Amino acid sequence: MTEYLRTLLLFPFELLLPVLGLLLIQSESPINSLIYRSFLGSIAALIYALIGAPDVALTEVMVGTLLSSLIYIVTIRSCYTVVVIVDRNSPPNDSIKDSLKSIFEELHLNVVYQHEDFSESIQYNFQFLSSSRLSGSPHALFHNSTFYAEVTTLLDDISQTTAYQTLPVPVTLSEALS
Repeated sequence: MTEYLRTLLLFPFELLLPVLGLLLIQSESPINSLIYRSFLGSIAALIYALIGAPDVALTEVMVGTLLSSLIYIVTIRSCYTVVVIVDRNSPPNDSIKDSLKSIFEELHLNVVYQHEDFSESIQYNFQFLSSSRLSGSPHALFHNSTFYAEVTTLLDDISQTTAYQTLPVPVTLSEALS
């Protein structure tokens, strides 16, 4: 009788596991994925503890839930950083940097500058977009008041911000063609 009761009590939790797994796989939001993954690990640990495997439950909590969540948070954080390559010899002035910062703040992104030695050929400078010395690969190159982005979606997002539309200094948006 107690075995039947234990199985009956575990059944709702066991039904949640595939539902959370499907939500995790289909989620497009990194934050929602993190939440689903944390719940999935917590419920699995609860099931392990209730069926008499406390060592496995503790391992699931420590590795499956806590450690993987921390790694995922670091990964998400790096995804919200845009690396912009600028010329070391003629970096953008403070007003342009402030303007770019306000654009990316409106998009809820961090901006980090990677300083490189540019050449006269813009095509040659695009090679820096394949380097990855900072967190994440570079996403854009800023040269002579032109913002070159790797992907058009970033350009589209930038062009729709209020900060870009009200820039005191004109900045041209262009796709980086390598």
